[in-house]
Amino acid sequence: MSSIDQIMQHDHERLDALLEACATAVQESRWQDAAGLLEQFRRGIVEGHMFVEETMLFPAFEALEGDGEHSLTALLRKGHQDLRVFFQEMAEAIEAQDAEEFNDFLSTVQTILRQHDAREEAELYPHLADAMPDHGAAAAQRMADGQREKGHE
Repeated sequence: MSSIDQIMQHDHERLDALLEACATAVQESRWQDAAGLLEQFRRGIVEGHMFVEETMLFPAFEALEGDGEHSLTALLRKGHQDLRVFFQEMAEAIEAQDAEEFNDFLSTVQTILRQHDAREEAELYPHLADAMPDHGAAAAQRMADGQREKGHE
């Protein structure tokens, strides 16, 4: 089994590829495809990736650091909240078939994700195996199970 930090980094790459495929569909005015790809991306990031981080990884990191919510995890949670709003705005732009508005939101989301992912990969993920009693095995399994479920849709 891969380590939890490798699994989470790989998921960042998978999600980035889905978002790029969505952007390509928008550029080609394939609106139905774009909507489907954005929903696949949204489910993967919100219901998979962010869920695992918020329910398993952040609490483990906070327990390691002590004293409840840590400034890093507070910042990352805020980033998750902001991103959820942008995902909805992107969906609305696709529904309106407004490529310019979609691209404006896409640019913002990609900037946020680059910074957010880099911070997680540098400051959070390297500490997770030690922070979790099972070295991240349960979180890794949850991510793997989620990927198998998504593959059958």
